[in-house]
Amino acid sequence: MAKLVLRDCFIEVNGVNFSSHVSSVTINLSKDEIDTTNFGGDGRERAHGLKDDSFELTFQQDYAVGEVDDTLYPLWDDETEFIVKVRPRSSAISTSNPEYSATCILLEYTPLAGDVGDLSTTDVTFPAQRAGIARATV
Repeated sequence: MAKLVLRDCFIEVNGVNFSSHVSSVTINLSKDEIDTTNFGGDGRERAHGLKDDSFELTFQQDYAVGEVDDTLYPLWDDETEFIVKVRPRSSAISTSNPEYSATCILLEYTPLAGDVGDLSTTDVTFPAQRAGIARATV
């Protein structure tokens, strides 16, 4: 079985390809845990609850037109929904290169943080709305 070294991820936020500006990506798939334990058993019983998926990205900050801050700040300020897409490789969607996508919102944004001499980065979490993150292979 082949191993994957992340070198060429595809990351798109609101139609803008940020693959060259992202240094870390995490796709979180999560469901609430609903306790359904009752008097009829000897231990806990659980059910799946609502989805609570998100994308976590570390952007290398860029203030140029059409780049990181110019794209993210209006999404936060205008409180709009937008699409986030992530693939392990920049090549076409396939069974070996699935695309994870969702309609998201931006609740927190830190446009500037760092110490003298550091690369300016910003960690952003994009919570998925309603149906959560979908996985496509075609």
